[in-house]
Amino acid sequence: MIELILSRHGETLENQQHILQGQLPGTLSPLGKAQAENLAEILKDERLNAVVSSDLARSYETALAVAKRHGLTPHQTPLLREMDWGVYTGQRLDDVDWLNLPPSVESVEALYQRATDFIRYLQDNFPDRRIIAIGHGAFNRAIITYLEGKKAIEMIDLPIMENTTRIYFKI
Repeated sequence: MIELILSRHGETLENQQHILQGQLPGTLSPLGKAQAENLAEILKDERLNAVVSSDLARSYETALAVAKRHGLTPHQTPLLREMDWGVYTGQRLDDVDWLNLPPSVESVEALYQRATDFIRYLQDNFPDRRIIAIGHGAFNRAIITYLEGKKAIEMIDLPIMENTTRIYFKI
């Protein structure tokens, strides 16, 4: 069994402006850097066997703070990347019509499938481990939806995970 701690990267400069970063690297704000260090401090006494992160800078930088406290090196994977917002990249979240996404945007179904693939990746590469996975707001909703046995479309009803909050799962 895998024990998974799912978290989100620290606040970015783009988050402050409510800009959809999608698969852009993003830049942790001063608060975001402090959040990453605080997450590392909160988890310092927890047993962790692995730190997995998106390969995007905002998640990787957050993962580095946690990994350093545990003497670990983060494993990066593009499977944990944020949703590809296509034409919405660089725009505001309020502009998104979730039920009528343009073809350039990763569909909810594709996001859900990638969440499924990510969980399989963990099972194949980190069996019987205690892992923290540091990802992104929209994609973490897909993971949560999958792990709770819900349908893909139900992810749009979940709130966006706050920066560096944690949810625990047993897989």
